[in-house]
Amino acid sequence: MKILCVSDWIDPVIYSENMKERMKDVDIVISCGDISMGYLDFIMSELNKPVFFVVGNHVNYNRVKKTFFGGYKFEYPSCFLNLHLKVYNVKGYLITGFQGSVWYNGGPFQYKQWEVYFQILKIVPRLIFNKLRYGKFIDIFVAHTSPYEIGDLQDQCHTGFKAFNLFIKLFKPKLFLHGHIHLYDKNQKKETMYYNTRVINCTGYVKTEIE
Repeated sequence: MKILCVSDWIDPVIYSENMKERMKDVDIVISCGDISMGYLDFIMSELNKPVFFVVGNHVNYNRVKKTFFGGYKFEYPSCFLNLHLKVYNVKGYLITGFQGSVWYNGGPFQYKQWEVYFQILKIVPRLIFNKLRYGKFIDIFVAHTSPYEIGDLQDQCHTGFKAFNLFIKLFKPKLFLHGHIHLYDKNQKKETMYYNTRVINCTGYVKTEIE
């Protein structure tokens, strides 16, 4: 399955009249956050493929609503599929995700390190069900933020989540896709192996596949 991953900014290679031809073999589109719904709408209209996403730490506040319990809810068109703590089966590949970044100024979709452990516990029953039914926990994990010390930065905003490291060790996804850490130089390393999981920084865009 071939995947077009986008994150953090509009790339002229994607936002162009030639994108449809360049990406015609793509099966699904995944956004790792900080991407406008308008940009995703353009990609979907050009490729006519399923579009999955997680929310980043920079969001359109017109789409953010407070919940009854003091959290935040992101409103989005129903044609896009939000991966946050949900599991989808796409062509036999199991995909889930986690939104936001580490807490740094109290904005929407920011989490303290300990909170992420408890949030991820919510999908563990589904992962166990996957293992019993499909012989695997998960294939692809999509996040805005990277795992801790795996391509992250050490400033308060861009530190990775430690819970993601534990998730990779326990549930062994084949791909971990993230954004948030901006890489502008095409020669910068975008992919790292961590416990047999390919961790890929998708800022701008990345075209990859899963066997």
